[in-house]
Amino acid sequence: MPQTDALRCAIIGYGAAFHQGRQHAQRITATDGMRVTAVCDIDPACVAAAQADFPGIAGFTDVDQFLSAGVADLAVLVLPHHLHAPIAAACLRGGLDVVLEKPMALTVDECTRLITLARERKRVLTVYHNRRWDGDFRTLREIIQAGTIGEVFQIEYFAGGYSHPGTSWRADKAVSGGAFYDWGAHVVDWVLGLLEGQPMASVTGFFHHRVWHDVTNEDHVQAVIRFQGGAVADIQQSFIAMADKARWRILGTKGAIVAQGDPRNNPQCQLRVAHGAYQADIVVPYAETVRDAFYPRLYAHLTAGAPLDVTPESARRVIAVLAGAEASSASGQAVAIPFEDTMTFPHCRT
Repeated sequence: MPQTDALRCAIIGYGAAFHQGRQHAQRITATDGMRVTAVCDIDPACVAAAQADFPGIAGFTDVDQFLSAGVADLAVLVLPHHLHAPIAAACLRGGLDVVLEKPMALTVDECTRLITLARERKRVLTVYHNRRWDGDFRTLREIIQAGTIGEVFQIEYFAGGYSHPGTSWRADKAVSGGAFYDWGAHVVDWVLGLLEGQPMASVTGFFHHRVWHDVTNEDHVQAVIRFQGGAVADIQQSFIAMADKARWRILGTKGAIVAQGDPRNNPQCQLRVAHGAYQADIVVPYAETVRDAFYPRLYAHLTAGAPLDVTPESARRVIAVLAGAEASSASGQAVAIPFEDTMTFPHCRT
């Protein structure tokens, strides 16, 4: 496709959160058939920075002015979490396809309204769950799908330590949604992918705010997901854990997987399987992480009808767990998952 006919993409939110706006723009620019044509940020300095990074793009500090200008076909929202739903709705109403940074929104109702609006307007809505292409997750998923450890009945995930959570908007519960809405969105998405096609039954949450009272986010969160087939997933994230544990511990009827620590420092997992009358311990190196899969595959969906890897319905399942775990912690009771999509986990081919 000639560059002049490329899919026009705008970044809404180019600010300082890990330079994510610039990363999105770089990955779009590297994708054949797509180009960045505009940026919108309430901070004029961020708009100027984007225009210096990508000369010739239009700049806006107001979303309504951006939408009125008609300079984009696709909007990529890289915003504080509480702004995801209202700005995505405005873009869908403005006739744009939308990519939302994770998490999709703060509530299931917000997600459902966006899904309904996208269907009504016949627009594509997706969420940037790019961690589906991480090498460690891909490897665990391949082992499980191959049946190597039999039927999985227990998944445990832990991330954390003892450290201050920081003071950015990500530590402000009213803006972020809480501690679980950051890295937790990736982890829940992984867990649902590892148990592909298994409907959830309920989630039980345990949320603590015990040490870091200068921020409003929780400092220790736990969600226990029960699936209709009997499998259980236990996810813990902590800023007050003095003792470490395995990142992943996955039990199946014929074996187990244990993964220790950050995969960047320990790029392998330990696989234990039955071998006749014995048990065999195998070291499995992780597959390569694919950093640039999302936008080429999205372009293929938009222009050639290829499958949409991250459907909004799959992203809504993540929010059902995050929000349900918090409601459960407040009530002291398990919370039933309010809906279950019949779809299976989308493919993440490279």
